[in-house]
Amino acid sequence: MASKVGASGTSTVGGAAGTATAAAASTGAEVAGEAAFQKQIAALTATSTKAAERDVEIRVVSTELSTIKKAADERVQ
Repeated sequence: MASKVGASGTSTVGGAAGTATAAAASTGAEVAGEAAFQKQIAALTATSTKAAERDVEIRVVSTELSTIKKAADERVQ
């Protein structure tokens, strides 16, 4: 019977170590996932900023072209 108790004790210690290892791996995965998420958010923010800058440029060009067209239309009349 003594061997069963020893085996049981070893199994419990091994199980606790396995649980701790799994928890550490889970925490590591969460940290890696959070880092990946933050990287994606940064990329999205950069893309959104570029799109907003292009939108402003397009509005400026559109306004300039509209002004030129109005001036040309007035000359014809």
